[in-house]
Amino acid sequence: MVSSKSKAAIEFLHFLADISDPNTGDISALKLAAWLGMTEEALLKRWMQRGPHSGWRSFADEVIGVLDAAQSQGASLDCAIDWYRNTPIAQCGLRTPDQIVVAGEAPWLVRQLDVWNVWVRPGATPRLHDRR
Repeated sequence: MVSSKSKAAIEFLHFLADISDPNTGDISALKLAAWLGMTEEALLKRWMQRGPHSGWRSFADEVIGVLDAAQSQGASLDCAIDWYRNTPIAQCGLRTPDQIVVAGEAPWLVRQLDVWNVWVRPGATPRLHDRR
């Protein structure tokens, strides 16, 4: 029998394969945006809010890193995405993880999740995503 952690890891690998170019490994803004339930334009706007010092790859890696940390808590990927987009975190001035990533604080957020005991709710209602 496969454990829930193993299922989550497999699900995350499928997600990474779906959003990555098989030849270059580059992350597709269009595919990542679809998984996040937003338009490519909205995702790229978030990236541009970071300023000229932030490359696309760095931004995408931070989004993926936060989703990985959230999903590794045993939640489904859909629940992790819902948490990322919609859950305000009290310890961060009620900003959502999405807002924290846009502010350039993703590495700090990933480190703090265990400290704060801020967990993704495995029973949360997942958002439906238009995956292309």
